[in-house]
Amino acid sequence: MANLQNIRRRIRSVKSIQKITNAMDMIARSRFNAARDTLLSNIPYVSKTREIIKRIMSQMNASEASSPFVMTRQELIDAQSRTDGKFLFLVIAADKGLAGAYSSNVIKEAHETIEYDGTSPSVSAADEDSENFHQKIFDALKNAGVDGEQLSAQKGFAKAGRRGSKTTANLSVAKEYNDADYIEGIELITVGRKATSHFKQRGYNIIKSYSGISERPSYHYAKEIADLIVERFLSGEIIDVTMIYTRFNSAISCTPDDVTLLPLITDDYAASDAVKEEYIYEPDVVSVLNDFLPRRIATRIYGAMLHGAASELSSRMNAMSNATDNAQELVGKLNLYYNKVRQAGITNEINEIVGGANALE
Repeated sequence: MANLQNIRRRIRSVKSIQKITNAMDMIARSRFNAARDTLLSNIPYVSKTREIIKRIMSQMNASEASSPFVMTRQELIDAQSRTDGKFLFLVIAADKGLAGAYSSNVIKEAHETIEYDGTSPSVSAADEDSENFHQKIFDALKNAGVDGEQLSAQKGFAKAGRRGSKTTANLSVAKEYNDADYIEGIELITVGRKATSHFKQRGYNIIKSYSGISERPSYHYAKEIADLIVERFLSGEIIDVTMIYTRFNSAISCTPDDVTLLPLITDDYAASDAVKEEYIYEPDVVSVLNDFLPRRIATRIYGAMLHGAASELSSRMNAMSNATDNAQELVGKLNLYYNKVRQAGITNEINEIVGGANALE
């Protein structure tokens, strides 16, 4: 009988957990609908800012005054070879758990990006699928004049095509994130308690962290982050800014991704991709770019935060839905087991009664 009590206690416990997961599923579902609607309403604005940047970059030429936000690929390689500049990474994760592998996936993507980040001579993204991909990167670096000793000392090469905004084939040499000297050249801005606690425990320099806004992001915080990034970039403290977030594809598909915010690489705006219409910018195209780009960065960060919110809520919704279904299945198995044990106990008691009656005859 004590065994039956334990089974009943476990059934009650599983049913209580099922009620909690079901409630969390409904809450995440309602919040997800709002987050998705906000994301969808923001996408046209982000697309328009990207189009404006594309138009501006297509009309810039070498004769005009240079912008501090714009570099050629070779200029970026030269800047990265200096020891005084640092790399800045913006990592957008979750504040809470119970969202499946959402936070762990974006943190894993952040480690891969941090360990391999940088920019090297352009190699076609299609080459990633070829057997000679790494050799092509090696040859590209060698042709760019990278010192042979530096090449031989490298441990591996980064992935291409997946990085950046797909038009930027960011390729770089692998660096171990637990290398103390390398960590000193890294700065982080984190959104979400999961990312903050993870990188703080590993000794990274977190210059700014935000919590409590992962599910309901605000443009105010995106503007604040963008202002900080632009200020540190213009001061020369950082030479490269990369954002790692989760791109929302659908309610069942979310993909970790990383994009380069600064600098803009002129090589990535090929003449074939240029917008055909020409505009007259006053006072000049560089002044318009310098004034508009910080707003574009804020818009892009806010869009990434909206992607992260929709991804987090959809992941939590799916995780809680699966947990509720698993709890229901477990309750069914426990009920079946309970009935078997109970029937076995009744059969045993009947046998004892029959045995006792036969002994009295």
